[in-house]
Parts: sequence; structure tokens; C-alpha cells
Amino acid sequence: MVRTIRNLSATLTAALATVLLVGLAPSPAGADHRPAAPSVGTPAPSTAESGNPIVDGWYADPDVAVYGDRFWIYPTTSRSYGEQTFMDAFSSTDMVHWTKHPEVLDIADVPWAKYALWAPAPVFRDGKYYLYFAANDIQDNSEHGGIGVAVADRPEGPYKDAIGGPLISQFHNGAQPIDQDVFIDNDGQAYMYYGGWGHANVVKLNPDMTSLGTFPDGSTYKEITPENYTEGSFMFKRGGTYYMMWSEGGWTGPDYSVSYAMSDSPTGPFRKIDRVLAQDPAVARGSGHNSILNVPGTDNWYIFYHRRPLSETDGNHRALAYDRIHFNEDGTIRPVTMKVDDDFDDGNSVGWRTYGDADWAAKNGSYTATTASPSGGLSLQDTDFSDLVHEADVTLEHGRGEAGVVFRATQPGPGAGFQGYYADLTAKGLVLGRATGGVRTPLAEARLRGTVGRTHRVKVEAVGPSIEVYVDDMTKPRIRTTDASFASGANGVQAGTQKPSQAGAPGAAKPVARFDNVSVRSNVFTFESADAPNRFIRHAWSRGRVDADVTPYADMRWKVVPGLADPAAVSLESVNFPGTFLRQRDGEVWIDQRTDDAGFRADATWRRVPGLSDRSLVSFESFGSPGLHLRHRDALLYVEEVTAADRPEATFRAW
Repeated sequence: MVRTIRNLSATLTAALATVLLVGLAPSPAGADHRPAAPSVGTPAPSTAESGNPIVDGWYADPDVAVYGDRFWIYPTTSRSYGEQTFMDAFSSTDMVHWTKHPEVLDIADVPWAKYALWAPAPVFRDGKYYLYFAANDIQDNSEHGGIGVAVADRPEGPYKDAIGGPLISQFHNGAQPIDQDVFIDNDGQAYMYYGGWGHANVVKLNPDMTSLGTFPDGSTYKEITPENYTEGSFMFKRGGTYYMMWSEGGWTGPDYSVSYAMSDSPTGPFRKIDRVLAQDPAVARGSGHNSILNVPGTDNWYIFYHRRPLSETDGNHRALAYDRIHFNEDGTIRPVTMKVDDDFDDGNSVGWRTYGDADWAAKNGSYTATTASPSGGLSLQDTDFSDLVHEADVTLEHGRGEAGVVFRATQPGPGAGFQGYYADLTAKGLVLGRATGGVRTPLAEARLRGTVGRTHRVKVEAVGPSIEVYVDDMTKPRIRTTDASFASGANGVQAGTQKPSQAGAPGAAKPVARFDNVSVRSNVFTFESADAPNRFIRHAWSRGRVDADVTPYADMRWKVVPGLADPAAVSLESVNFPGTFLRQRDGEVWIDQRTDDAGFRADATWRRVPGLSDRSLVSFESFGSPGLHLRHRDALLYVEEVTAADRPEATFRAW
């Protein structure tokens, strides 16, 4: 991945900790035959920071490749059954700006195919580009169709049918011939993994890439079906370990998800380890049918997949997305969090929906609202967060403007009306308000200087009825209040002008505000030790630890909630065991069930402070014992006085 503008991974990771808490592996062609990998640089974004979905339009089943200096995505065109008669592709040099290559494969160039072109799989070998695909969605062996292969001289095609018929045209071991993936091992042997209807096969491809080989026992089709397999197999290799991934559940349902297995052989056996990607009711449904991209020369890995926006009910309304994946020390994969970020560096606002009287434009790396109307405009992402952290850089362009973030929003409509909350900058300062249709009621205000013409970081933390709003200084909220009017809803930004009676006739529409680096997430975090990468705050047998053993994964996930003893501080509630909290007890740290006594509340409350060894990260000072900090020593957690040498052990990175 080649992003020359800036390394956003470090920027966002540091900002997240400060703000909240202060492919191809190998390439489908194999190493000997692969075109040169991108060489412009290798930044490591934490996710699709210019926004998911990454391209406009309905697409599904993405597979990825690295050809020359470009990353490529080949997806299914997600239309009605009879309209799936061509395939587009997308390429990028930086995984931010994507160029569309229309109709790289068309049904007219595959004489035996009629419809249902599905799940392209790209491969380069010996000077040729291959694209494997499924067609006709055959239901039994009497129908004509299955898995085909097309070939081209360039990554963007045009691809032409290579053999005049399907490469696999029958059901073998109960596997419908669809959803193929091609993997070439380091020794040059090519394998195809495929199958629907709950069965998965692997076959060998001969060096010509257009015919099937045999296994040592003389067989051609080897069944490798793992537990809960439905479809969408994908293979990649990291180090000496083979990872098989597949989709579970129904493709139109909320249970569609991705699981994986590990093996020391490309043919298995493959025993399910865990589900790694699933729907998030706050972000998207139906997440599945994935591929994996490794940035060449790095250990940076990304999962590309499709998902369905929350408000979409049409099964074919699927969109492309990608997020970073991370490995534990033992090679297992941490569950993927579908992040909601947008820095607008791609020059578009795909996934945003606008309302009201304003013109919105993504350009020059930001999102601009232009309006002359007091009602202004509203732009929302298709999300549904309850407890959340919502941030954005907000620049108020002139003194008559009002602009900020919107959260827990429902019922958006004409005139930018909605039900929910907003936190706006004005010429006078900051206002937190409640919107009920066209009526907006301030809940709290704070005076700020220099709000006009300068960029300010605005952050909202909302947990239950508790709402805190921060501006620039993320260690102390400028507004803290409670309101229980709205429990959940969409997130976004808004901009408008003050009423003429307040500021005179507004005149012609002009830019009111700019927004950048929008981020929304739940209040659930993991905390990685600053001096011990891949070791996390977790609990095991009630004792607080910092170690690399993250099984089960939920034991290292914490809800950051208002402090039990002081809502200006925080408490860390276990996700795996709701109602239990990380607390100190005689200098040691445990996970204990909440009680109502004042002593427990104090012991389970922490003050967030800038990281003791790195101020961009976070440390936790005991509320009940000021001056003592949470730190790890010999894999266990303690609350102690920290010397200069110990500071890294008391500093954490929030994920």
C-alpha cells in the first residue's frame, strides 16, 4: 500500500489514544512470476481511513492482487441475477484513490456463460493475467456452467474465455462449483479452493493454469470442508502457516460472517479456529466473502470484504470495504473491528447521505458545507451507535456559521431536521443541544475563544445518558451533562448560519464549515503495552494481566465508562463478563463483580492521563490512590508508584 501523503496509522493510533484516553501473501502468481510490487512507500493505515465503502456502487465478493505498482480489486457486480453479466475492476497506487476499469470481463467473451458471473479470482503467471469466475449458478449436473477461466495481456483486460467451457462443471463431494480462489505456493504449485452449498474442495492447477492436476493418490477433487462452511473460500500464507478462510451463514442475512482455520499444509486438514469478521449492528450487516492483502515487503495485512449498509434491505445492495487485520504471537487472527473513519483524502463522500439546504463537497482533503440557510444542512453516515466516541476536525469559516458533529440521530428529513444530539461550534463557543425535528434546544454551553477560522478537534463521548464534549484539550471535557432523550442513531456532521435577525441578511451561499478526520467508534477498547507489543491488558482467573495470551479474545476487551466514583474519570468494565470491573486491591489488580460500596467504586475508578513514556498514548492513575499508576510487572498488573525506568510499563496504546 502506497500512500505518500502521510502515514496515517501512526497519526490515528496516537490521536485515538490521546483523544479517547487523554493479498497478497503470497501473490496469486507466486514469488517467481509476480510483477514488481508497489515501490512508492509502505505506510500502514489502521483501516480504510478515507472511508468505507471504498468505491461507489453495489459490489460483492472482492478478490485482490498486486500487479506492478498498483493494487487491484476484482469484485462481483452486485445486481439482480440476470444483470450479472459483466465484471468491473478497480486499481490504486495508494489504496486511497481507486480508478474504475469497467467491464474487464463481459459475458459476450464467454460463449458458454449466460448470467450470474460471480467471485472473480485474479492470477498472474508467465506473462499472462488470469481471471477465474463462476457462471450460470448451476443447481445440478444436468445444467451447463460452473467455474471458468479467462485470460488477458493486461490487468484491466479485456479478459477472454480461455478454454471454451467451464474448468469445473460438475458437483464433486457435494460442492457447487462457485466461489473459487487461486493460491500459488512458494514451490510454484497452484491450488484452487472453491465450493458452495456447504462443501469445499481443493484441486491442483497445472502450470498452464487452465487444466486440473491430480494429487499423489490419483484423485482430482479433495474435500476440505471445515466446520460451518457455507461458501467463499480463500487461502493465504503467512510465514509457514496456511490460512483458509470462508463465509458462514446466509448471504442476505445478518449472520453472514467470516471464519478461518490454520494448517501446516495447503490441503489441510482445516479445523475452525474462530470467527474473525461478523456484522456490527452499529456499522453494517452481512459482512463476508473476503480476500486478504499483504503489502509486499511488510507485515501489514488487510481484509477486503463486502457488507450491507444498515438501512438497505435489498440483498444485492452490498458495498466494498477493507480493514486492517492483526495477528497474535501464536499466529491466530484477532477479530476484525469494522472501523468508521473518513479523512476525505480520496476526494469523495461515498457512504454519506445529505439532507437540508446545503451543498456538500469532498475536496482538498476535507468535507465542505456551503449554505446561506439558518436550517443549514446535515450529512450522516449509515450507522447506529448508542455508547460511542465521535470525533471530527471542525473549521468554522465565518462568524455567522454554526457547525459540528451529530450523534444518535434518527428521522432525518427536510430542512436538516432530525431527532438526536448535536455539538456545534459558534462564534461564541461550544453548544451541546438536543434536536427534535426542526426544534433545537441547547442543553449546555461553554465559552471558547478563536472558534472562527481555526480548526478545532471536537469529540463527543456518550455512554448511556452521560455526554461529554471535548474541544482540542482531550484530557478535560468542556461540557459534561446527562440527557436520556435518545439512546442510539446515526452519526454525522451539520452546518448552518445564524438567523437573519441575529446577524442580518445572510446573502449568497458561501462555505460555512469544513470537516476532516471524522471517526466514530463504540466505547470498547483493547490496551496494548507500550513496551511489550502484542501484549494486552486482560484478565484470567480474575487476575489482571498483561500478556500475549488473548484466548478468549473478549477477555482483553474493555468498555470505557464514566468512573464509578467520579464521572469525570473512567472505569473499565469487562466485555466478556458484564458488571465486572478492573479494580485495585491491596496494590494488585483484579476483575471483580461490582458492589455498591464507596471503597469498590474508588478502587475501580481511574484517571486518564497522557502516557507516562509517550504523551500520545495513555496511562491510568488510580482514583483511590492518587500518584499510583496501573503498570505491568512480570505479566501481572499492579497499582504502584512508577519510576522513570518503569514508565513504559505504565503506558498503553488504545485500539
